[in-house]
Amino acid sequence: MERGEGIQVVKLGEREGAARYELDEGALRRVLLREDVRGLPVVVVSVAGAYRGGKSFILNFFLRYLNASRKSQLDGTWLGEEDEPLKGFHWRGGCERETTGIHLWSEPIITTTENGKKVAVLLMDTQGTFDSETTIGQNSTIFAFSTLISSVQIYNLYGNIKEDDLQHLQLFAEYGSLASETQGKTFQTLLFLIRDWTYPFEHPYGFTGGSALLCKKLQLNRNVNPELRHVREHLTSCFEDIKCFLMPHPGLTVEHPNFDGRISGLTENFRSALLNLVPSLFDPKHLTPKKINGVLVSTQDLFEYFQKYVNIFNSDEVPQVTSICQATADACLLAATREARELYSQHMEAHVRDNFSVSNATLTAWHEEARDQALRCFTKKKNLIPFGNKTQDATPRFFQEELDALLSLYLWNNDKKVRDTMSLAAQAYEAAVSRVSAEHARLCLHPRDLDELHADALRQALEVFSASRDVPPGQEDDKKFELTRKLQQRYKHLCVINEQNNKSSVMEVREVYVRRMKLEMDQSGVSSERLSTLHRDAVDFATTSFYARRNLPTRRDDDPHLQRLLQEMEDCFAEFKQGIVKSNRMMRQMAEYAYNNYIMSAWGPQTCCFHPRALEDLHNEAVTEVNKQLHGDGNEDENKAAIMEVLARRFSELKMTNEYNNERAVEQAFNAYIMKMDKLTRPSGVSALVFAFFTILQFSLAFHHEETKRAAVQEFNHRRRGTPYDQDPYYDRLVQNIDAAYGNYSSPVMTFLRELGFCRDQAALPANNTHNG
Repeated sequence: MERGEGIQVVKLGEREGAARYELDEGALRRVLLREDVRGLPVVVVSVAGAYRGGKSFILNFFLRYLNASRKSQLDGTWLGEEDEPLKGFHWRGGCERETTGIHLWSEPIITTTENGKKVAVLLMDTQGTFDSETTIGQNSTIFAFSTLISSVQIYNLYGNIKEDDLQHLQLFAEYGSLASETQGKTFQTLLFLIRDWTYPFEHPYGFTGGSALLCKKLQLNRNVNPELRHVREHLTSCFEDIKCFLMPHPGLTVEHPNFDGRISGLTENFRSALLNLVPSLFDPKHLTPKKINGVLVSTQDLFEYFQKYVNIFNSDEVPQVTSICQATADACLLAATREARELYSQHMEAHVRDNFSVSNATLTAWHEEARDQALRCFTKKKNLIPFGNKTQDATPRFFQEELDALLSLYLWNNDKKVRDTMSLAAQAYEAAVSRVSAEHARLCLHPRDLDELHADALRQALEVFSASRDVPPGQEDDKKFELTRKLQQRYKHLCVINEQNNKSSVMEVREVYVRRMKLEMDQSGVSSERLSTLHRDAVDFATTSFYARRNLPTRRDDDPHLQRLLQEMEDCFAEFKQGIVKSNRMMRQMAEYAYNNYIMSAWGPQTCCFHPRALEDLHNEAVTEVNKQLHGDGNEDENKAAIMEVLARRFSELKMTNEYNNERAVEQAFNAYIMKMDKLTRPSGVSALVFAFFTILQFSLAFHHEETKRAAVQEFNHRRRGTPYDQDPYYDRLVQNIDAAYGNYSSPVMTFLRELGFCRDQAALPANNTHNG
């Protein structure tokens, strides 16, 4: 069962002196301003037409589709069970009207468009037209109101599209346009829904047959009566999109008074039509959101538009529509004016061609001739009109004013054709220019090439203009002169653009030259001779690049932009020559800086040192790294030699520092040995004698010597960096000094031992072998 109910939001005023139309703002607020739909764009689908036409019946199938699951919508099972009654808007069979005013379904259906945006779908049911209880004015207002509010207006018709249906629709649409402030077309989508279509052999059911029928009904040709033609032109000018759908008869069961909408009582053709029609309106890819002046309308906006339109229709801004009987009272006069107007139109149409424009003088001459013929016809026919139907305005002067007003329309149409033709000619001109500039996306030509391009484009534009222009030979064509003048103005504008783009190309290519020169100069120091060679190569490259920016590859000697480019490159070259000395000096400074960084990163603290050969290895590595950073062998010989000289001088300084640090490392390691041995061998009274006694007994003096020597060597190696080599004079000197010092410690002990008789021979002590390379 569908949730919600149809609630009346607009009703006709019932009390004398009250507003003609009443808006139930409370009911409307409950539909549009509820939290779950507040701010959402709306899709408003309305059904209007003659009363007892089954509008509510079809709306309930819309509800059934919208409330079904997406799976059911896709597989066609949304129609429901065979014996499921049709619920929703109140409906019944019979000949009495059921719906009055305008009703909305109380529960907006939230769904998504094809791009995933949420919208609120609103269904609108309207009072049937042409019943016995409402006037033509009320019918017009209700229909116009629903069409203004809806994004899709379904015009529910029975059997076929008849001429009076179109005329009534024109009346309703015209009435609605009076209340609208929309720019352009007033309404969005109109769908003719033809119920009980009985000619499927001529036009099949559905949109295919409907499209063919609609095309036939709305077609315009020379044989169509001007009044009928005006009806069709007016309708197509009011609606953005017009469609038609042919529905079969639902079956005889629906005529039974107890029929409750079960699909078991519907014919297969009617079911198939529903499966075709309903998704075409409500499938996400077919939803039509409401727009006014191209802007999406939200639920809050729609609430305000309801208020606004009710106020307008209740005011004097929109005149009340007279009855159809009253409208036919002037039929005789209209027949006379129509015949005369048709004579005028036939004469004008015989001269005016759809795709050709003429001069205003020629068009005015045609008009005057056609007007005189029409006036003679009108005067003759007017005398046959019964006196009671003559009006004050039914005079030849009035009719002449009407025809003279038509001249303005013809002049406007002629001017429009002229504007269209001039627009096509301008497009041909621009297309000719674009064919040259399209590949480069901007216009950049030699000035003489631009002159030739303009001349060819102007010729093509004038050919297009002349092909749709009918001017007698020898008559001066002011529009052709105007077109030529406008295109000349366009040419002047193109000259400005071309000049600017040529200047931009010069600037861009000059930057190409500068970057190319700087790239070479940044990679290495550059000699004057090498700089000249680079300059020549860069000039050739820049010149080629300049021509590549041109739309045409023409190379002319008299090219002011190329000459300017060459001069600017020469000026840049002079600056480069002035900066070559500074550049080479900076290159040497950078080399020295890079060399120092590499050495210092390997050297570590300033007190560290290297084996001489290890320092030489580090120097060679640093030189290699510097060459890499300065782009390898790209340096000029003279600058490279200068850099090598700077690095050699720096290497000499490093060798002196390294020698000093090696000496300090030997000295400090030896001092560490002495300090530790002194501490271990220092005598202190009896304890010292006891210590010496045990030391002598355990031969621990030699043991402490070895330990202390090893610690001193480690101290020395701790200061060393780089690769160790076997032949190390500093290491050898340290060992020699330690061994010599050990002799000073061991001699008194040995003497003491001999005196006590513990040692008879020096060889009894451990061997003194301490080399620890």
